[in-house]
Amino acid sequence: MNQFAGYVQEVPMGYRAMLRFAKDARPNPIVGEEGRPIIFATEAEAWREVTKHLLAYFNGDLRRDGETLMAHRQAAEMLFRPGKKPIPVETRRRA
Repeated sequence: MNQFAGYVQEVPMGYRAMLRFAKDARPNPIVGEEGRPIIFATEAEAWREVTKHLLAYFNGDLRRDGETLMAHRQAAEMLFRPGKKPIPVETRRRA
């Protein structure tokens, strides 16, 4: 159910890079600017794109509908603490 996957699918003209994220029910191909799946000449190129996109997802801001999660957090803090500043959080090292 909540799985992430990336694989390469062979098609008549080359290879297609496929990605499945936990939020989706099925895998989708990596698409170009026109919205059509990109066909890679070699399997290695397709794997390189799968790796690049998976890492970008995990290392990115994990956006939700184009906004970062910080915007949602600030909206929630204003809902529960109207008119007050957000609570500053400090991290201290153990001695």
